Amino acid sequence: MSSCRPSSVNPTPFRLMLIGVIFFLSACQGFSPDRSDQGQSSDDSVSRTEATYDANGVEPTHSIQPANLPQVVEALDRGQIKAAEATLLQIIDQQPFSTLALRFLEQIQTDPVELMGEEYDVVLVQPGDSLSEIAERELGDALQFFALARYNGIDTPRQMPPGIELKIPQRLRGGSAELPPADGPAAVEFEEEVDLPAGAGLALAGQSLYDQGQIAQAFALLSAGARAGNLDPDGEQFLAQIAVERSEVIAEEGRPDDALALLNDTSELISDESRPLLKAGRRSLEALGLEAEAVRARRAGELSQSLALFEQAAELNPDREEIRSEAANVREVLVAQLHDQALIHYRDQQLNEAIELWQQVANLAPDFESAQIYLERALALRQRLRELD
Repeated sequence: MSSCRPSSVNPTPFRLMLIGVIFFLSACQGFSPDRSDQGQSSDDSVSRTEATYDANGVEPTHSIQPANLPQVVEALDRGQIKAAEATLLQIIDQQPFSTLALRFLEQIQTDPVELMGEEYDVVLVQPGDSLSEIAERELGDALQFFALARYNGIDTPRQMPPGIELKIPQRLRGGSAELPPADGPAAVEFEEEVDLPAGAGLALAGQSLYDQGQIAQAFALLSAGARAGNLDPDGEQFLAQIAVERSEVIAEEGRPDDALALLNDTSELISDESRPLLKAGRRSLEALGLEAEAVRARRAGELSQSLALFEQAAELNPDREEIRSEAANVREVLVAQLHDQALIHYRDQQLNEAIELWQQVANLAPDFESAQIYLERALALRQRLRELD
């Protein structure tokens, strides 16, 4: 916001407490791209981030890449989103089930309204307030400070001025943070890094999110990993699979162009070896388009055209039961309609028309015994009439 004035670079007591909580909860999740820094104290790690800013709190053009979760918090507080995201991806690659890292990444990647809800109340920011303090007071979770910043269109959380009105999502108001206890099973799970090749941890984390039904977050995580070049072949293939699933949902919502754009964007992120997996998605989108045309033709009473379109869609996407079921229903109605029309022509002695219709019925439903009998009668009658002539 243009009216924002930078706050002091000195961390408030609450911010220091928040960083301390992060240190405590992530004691077994530490990450340092430079292994030579592993012996550095936590105070030093925070001061390295502080040192990247001048005395007025102005962010320099180049800043030191955060090395662990506390430094990620500092980076987010200063609005260094790309640097924070890059470090979170590396942490998750080594610690695929790091709840804290995944939560912060979700705040970066997920639309804030989708994450926090549309309905909100308004509070007035008082002098000395920080977003982490307000998130703790109003939402019961100080770690939601960055999502709350994005929810309010604040690019740099620590530069939030007093006197502004802050939107507080009603859905989360009065909630409480559900963090794993520092001495519980989750903390024990993070005691050692997962012994996996580079990029495999991201694929494992994405699979875990997907299994929990957090498909959008899994897709965002794997996409970010692919953009950073950190995804292994299994991760790429899983990303392609999720992209196909999401494209189908988007297409069914009536946005086929957006669905195709998603597949095209994903294709740019993965290698040539993984791109063939997206072909199934494109076939599925084409099938959905044909299915929509088939529905319109059926509503217009053009049953032959509708059946042909349904059958084309079924060929493109044979695993979609709905298409086969719709085709069968249209076929049944069409057969009955053609048979009734043929009977009318037969009774009016319009044998050629009746025979043509029953032949169509025979092609569509070879086991329709009544139509076969009438077809034989009509053919025999026409033959006798020709002989009499």
